[in-house]
Amino acid sequence: MKLLPSFRMTFLAAALAASTLGLVAHAQQAPATSPAAAATVERDGNGQSLNDLYQAALKEGGALTVYAGGDEVTQGFGIKAGFERQFPGMKLNLIVDLSKYHDARIEEELLRKDLEVDLAHLQTLHDFDNWAARGLLLPYKPIGWDQIPVAYKDPAGRFTGLFMLTFANSYNKNYVSAENAPRDYADFLKPEFKNRIVITYPNDDDAVLYVFDKIIQKYGIGFIDQLKGNGVQWVRGTQTPRDAVEAGKYAISTGTSGSFIPVESSSLRFVLPKNDPFLTWAQTGALFKDAKHPAAAKLYMSWMLSLPVASNPRQFPIRKDVQPLPGFKTIDQYNTSPEDFHAFMSDRARVERLKSLMERLIGPVQGISPLKD
Repeated sequence: MKLLPSFRMTFLAAALAASTLGLVAHAQQAPATSPAAAATVERDGNGQSLNDLYQAALKEGGALTVYAGGDEVTQGFGIKAGFERQFPGMKLNLIVDLSKYHDARIEEELLRKDLEVDLAHLQTLHDFDNWAARGLLLPYKPIGWDQIPVAYKDPAGRFTGLFMLTFANSYNKNYVSAENAPRDYADFLKPEFKNRIVITYPNDDDAVLYVFDKIIQKYGIGFIDQLKGNGVQWVRGTQTPRDAVEAGKYAISTGTSGSFIPVESSSLRFVLPKNDPFLTWAQTGALFKDAKHPAAAKLYMSWMLSLPVASNPRQFPIRKDVQPLPGFKTIDQYNTSPEDFHAFMSDRARVERLKSLMERLIGPVQGISPLKD
C-alpha cells in the first residue's frame, strides 16, 4: 500500500512511503540517519547489518529489480533515489505498475523459467500466500522483523509487510472547509458536492472495491444509486482522483491515500472517517527463491524496515517501536483492520462477484491504464 519528499502515492506507495511507493505515496524521502539511530546497529535474522548486506550486494553485482505496486510511474522515483543515494554503486530497477498486472507478469516469468524480478511489494496480499504455498519464496527475516506485528508477516519469514497504507477521504481546502470535509461516506451525498466528486472505479482496484463493500454493508446497495445521482466522475488509478482534487478539478474523493500530516503548501487534505470503516493494509514484500540478486533484495527489504526509514511514516507506522504521528492514536483505536483486508483479498470468488456487481451498478471500466495516460 500507491518513500521520499512528496507523498505521491503507494502505492508503493507509502511508508518510506506511496502512497502508494512515492509509492509510498507513494513516496517518501528516505531520512538521513540520526545520531541516535546510528548508535544502534540493527541486524537482520541472520545477524547481518545494513553495511554487511550492502557489501554482499556489491559483490553480487550491485543490481536489483523490484516490482512495486502503484498506479503512477513517478511513485517509484523517490524510493530509487533514496536507495541509490544511501548505497552508492547500487543500481535499482524499480518498476511501478498495478499489483494485478505485476502478479500476472511474475506468473509469466515463472512459467517461462526466466525470472527477472528479485523482489516484489504489492497490494495483492493473496499472491504472497499462494507463492509461499508453492515454495517460490526465499525465507528472510529483515532488519526490524521482530518489530512487525504478527498479522503482517509470515512466521517463516517468506513475506513481510514493509509499510502501511491507508485509503480514506480527500478534499480541496480551497473549496471545502475543514468543518464540512467529507468524513463518513454519507457526507458524499451532500447537495453542495453534486458533480464535484471523483472516485476510482471500484471494479478496477481491489482496495477501492473493499471500501465499497464496506459502504454497501453499512448503507445498503441503494447508497450507490444515491452516490451516482450526486454526480461522480469515475477514473482509473487511485492517485488520479487525488491529483484531480489537489488541482481543483473536483472538490472531494474517497478511496485515495494521503499524508496524515498535511503539506501546508498543498491544497489537498486527507481525513479519516469518524464512524465508518476505512481501509488500511500492510504493503507486503517478498524475495523470490530463484532471484538473480538475493543479496541486493535482502538489502532493500532491510533498508525499508530499518529505523531511519520506518520511523518517518506518512501514515500509520508499521514497526511497533515507532510512535504514531502527532495527533494520531495507534491503529487499533481506529475503525480499520488490515487483517480484514487480507481476508477479503484471499476470498477471490467473492472479490470477483463484487467486481461484477459494481460493473452492473456503475458500468464497465473506461480508459487506459493510469500509468499510460
